[in-house]
Amino acid sequence: FVAKNIAGSNGKTNVETLKNHATYDAGEFLTNLSDKGYIKLSMVYLLNNKEVEKEFKIKDSEIRDKIFTILRSKKYDMVRDSKGMEELRGEIKESINQTLTNGSIIDVYFTSIIVN
Repeated sequence: FVAKNIAGSNGKTNVETLKNHATYDAGEFLTNLSDKGYIKLSMVYLLNNKEVEKEFKIKDSEIRDKIFTILRSKKYDMVRDSKGMEELRGEIKESINQTLTNGSIIDVYFTSIIVN
């Protein structure tokens, strides 16, 4: 009985916490890599609160420019495998969080990726 109540309350807390989060569709990015080939990807951000979405709309051009700069700096071998994509995810998250003042990104989700 006690274990069930403790586990049940934790589940409710996690659901309530997720209700405060929001997602933001970053759209599609297509650019050349620094050495050869190109990268095309679509992303969605998980935001720590719904108010950050307003800031994204205001700073959209600045944020997209930062992402393009990151993508253009990558070499083919850096983004061709899952380890490289995880590093890219972290770099994008860190760069955008430095730009935001009213909240932060919890995670970056790649919804499509093509590296050629």
